Amino acid sequence: MNHPRFLDNPAEKQNTQQQNFSPTFLHQMINAISDPIFVKDRQHRWVLLNDTYCHFVGHSREELIGKSDYDFFPQAEADVFRQQDELVFTTNITNENQDLFTDAQGITHLISTKKSCFEDETGNKFLVGSIRDIILQNEAGKVLGVTGTLRDPQQASDLHRTNAVLQAQQEASIDGILIIDENRKVASFNQKFSKLWQIPAALLETGDDRQLLGWVVDQLLNPDEFLAKVEYLYQHPEESSRDEIFLKFGKIFDRYSAPVRKHQGACGETSPLEDYYGRIWYFRDITEYKQAEAELRASQQRLALLIEQTPLAIIEWNTNFQVETWNRAAERIFGYTTEEILGNYFEIIVPENAKKHVNEILTALLTQRGGSFSVNDNVTKDGRTIVCEWYNNPLVTTDGQVIGVASMVLDITERKRAEEEQQKFVALIENSSDFIGIASMEGQILYMNPAGLKMVGLSSLEAAKTKSLVDCYSPEAFAEFQQQITPLIFQHGFWQGEFRYRHFQTGIEIPTDCSLFLVKHPETGEPFCRVAVIRDITERRQAKEALLKSEAQLRQQAQDLKKAFRQLQHTQTHLIQSEKMSSLGQLVAGVAHEINNPVNFIYGNLNPAKEYTQDLLSLLQLYQSHYPQPVPEIEDFAELIELDFLKSDLPQIISSMKVGADRIREIVLSLRTFSRLDEAEMKAVDIHEGIDSTLMILQSRLKGNNQRPTIEIIKEYGKLPLVQCYAGQLNQVFMNILTNAIDALEERVGGRGVGGNNQCPMPNSQSLIPIIRICTQLLEPNQVTIRITDNGLGIPEDVKKQLFDPFFTTKTVGKGMGMGLAISYQIITERHGGSLKCISQPGQGAEFVIKIPRIQNTST
Repeated sequence: MNHPRFLDNPAEKQNTQQQNFSPTFLHQMINAISDPIFVKDRQHRWVLLNDTYCHFVGHSREELIGKSDYDFFPQAEADVFRQQDELVFTTNITNENQDLFTDAQGITHLISTKKSCFEDETGNKFLVGSIRDIILQNEAGKVLGVTGTLRDPQQASDLHRTNAVLQAQQEASIDGILIIDENRKVASFNQKFSKLWQIPAALLETGDDRQLLGWVVDQLLNPDEFLAKVEYLYQHPEESSRDEIFLKFGKIFDRYSAPVRKHQGACGETSPLEDYYGRIWYFRDITEYKQAEAELRASQQRLALLIEQTPLAIIEWNTNFQVETWNRAAERIFGYTTEEILGNYFEIIVPENAKKHVNEILTALLTQRGGSFSVNDNVTKDGRTIVCEWYNNPLVTTDGQVIGVASMVLDITERKRAEEEQQKFVALIENSSDFIGIASMEGQILYMNPAGLKMVGLSSLEAAKTKSLVDCYSPEAFAEFQQQITPLIFQHGFWQGEFRYRHFQTGIEIPTDCSLFLVKHPETGEPFCRVAVIRDITERRQAKEALLKSEAQLRQQAQDLKKAFRQLQHTQTHLIQSEKMSSLGQLVAGVAHEINNPVNFIYGNLNPAKEYTQDLLSLLQLYQSHYPQPVPEIEDFAELIELDFLKSDLPQIISSMKVGADRIREIVLSLRTFSRLDEAEMKAVDIHEGIDSTLMILQSRLKGNNQRPTIEIIKEYGKLPLVQCYAGQLNQVFMNILTNAIDALEERVGGRGVGGNNQCPMPNSQSLIPIIRICTQLLEPNQVTIRITDNGLGIPEDVKKQLFDPFFTTKTVGKGMGMGLAISYQIITERHGGSLKCISQPGQGAEFVIKIPRIQNTST
């Protein structure tokens, strides 16, 4: 297709502007040029040619117009021409090159080309090129094909002239040229060849073909491939070749090779193989060209990636409002794929309610009267309505004609929602009853809401902006704020607490509840302003102070009541226990007294009875010795009463009665020691004696039965002096602790843990034998310690915390009232100024530690 600027019809003339020329004039002008001239459009098709060019390539104008290099030239040559042309189109830089060119007769030319890029008034690009023939292959053939001796002086002169021209053209070439004869010997090469391959002069002077080839091969990245191609071409002398070779040091050469043969006839028929004169090689350094080509390709790729990867939708549409470009961001925003949208009309993404507005924008764009920026609703493929910002740019040719519009689109739906939320937030701040203010990092007030202005007595925001943070406090408060609060704000980013602000009119300090924090930049993380949310707590503080005062009064009353209740409870407990122990002591003392009198009577008569019995037995012995033959009646009665056994058993009965009487006396003594009715006041006593009397009373519970073995008592008595104490009350403590220890050992055997469950494991090792260990020692000169330890189930932590509380018990109903340990604790701590502690872990038994002074302090 011909471009209207380069019509080939000479009869068609049109003069639109004074500086334009008619097509006939252009044809005449370029036909007057002796060099081949051609013009190509952006699709690399010929649109204008002069007669010299048509003659040069060997084809008519009608054959060439609208066609490209690929339709007439070998592909290797066409590829080079297209690459060079594309570089000119994209860079707008004039390009000069020397290339190999094969015409319609198969003749290869070394040509010099110059190509430039131009634009017409509508913005269409064209490439204008000119060609100059440097050397003809057949001319080289003439030189190489001369044989024999030339006797004709004119012929010799013509040959010398031709050789000189060829030599000059060869040296003027921008390519390295190497000519190899039919025997594969170097016929000639130009200086450009030796310079390209950096061949040393000494090597050139040798003329050694093998050394020359070795020098070239050593520089190649793929020498085997190079040599294989050379060998192939020598084996196929009729073929031409063009390729690229890569050197080790990064250079890239364009290599072209063609056979040198003798040509005959106008139609270009070739002579037989014997007319083959060798091969000509052209080498051109295309490193910079390849780099420029790679950079151009990379630039194009970057541009394509930019369009595809930008978060902005890139949309191009023509004057018919049909979409021509649609990138990935557009696919993401609107939901349509490129295949779905290309060629469709633009209105597919415009909702009905926005069409009028959008049409106005489109009209403004096409008439170049605005519309470069707009915000309007759009509709996605799935029917969602979104809000988009459109940045539009009309595509205008050099003559001012709009041929389309390029748009960048940003989906601001979320931003719009955020702005709406921000407006709501601003309204919330403006109508908040709390003080909300913003200050710079330097302390200059930037904003204060109406509630804040009212609280501190300022008339307007403008008045607030003239103040700084130092103005909001009294001098003392500001110094405190800077020293104590500001460091915390900068350390943690925020601070909450109570502080006081100054009223600007009255100067009165206002108590406030403050939330102060720094706002940080989302990217750098650096704070850029301060925000304060403050509430006046004057009324709340007054109410709080009144409440605190009332609470303090109520708390004091509660403490007084609690103390009175505790005292009452202790008094009641003490009275109950005192009465109980008094009754028990009186009972024990009465029983001991009543038992003691008959026991003393019996015990006092046992010795006389023993003596009388011994006398009677002695008298009986005398009768038996003097009257060995008693009367039958006496002998029968002696046999009846078993006189011999009676004589031996009667003394033993008397002795057993004495042992029993001694035992009764010991029990009575223990009862009297335990009750201590005659020792109601504090006096020095033997602690061990009290422990032993308690064990004597509990002897029946210590003995084994069918449920458990006998409880083993281990006494580890230290050497103790007499201890001042209330002996009866102290014995009561021993009784309570030992009774609990016996209960714990019985519970272990019965499998019931403390609190009525079996959550405590059995103690290990010697735990099969129930043991109570009693240890006494004098730790300090004035402190006595008594430790009573059992190997029972132990006491859980939650039970241990309540162990000494009145009425707390873990025993079953009817087995305890929970008063024993509470009274014991009171007797030790209050009556004796000592301490009572329980050390226990589940499964490890329990140890009760009693510590009392050896000598009581009677001054208090």
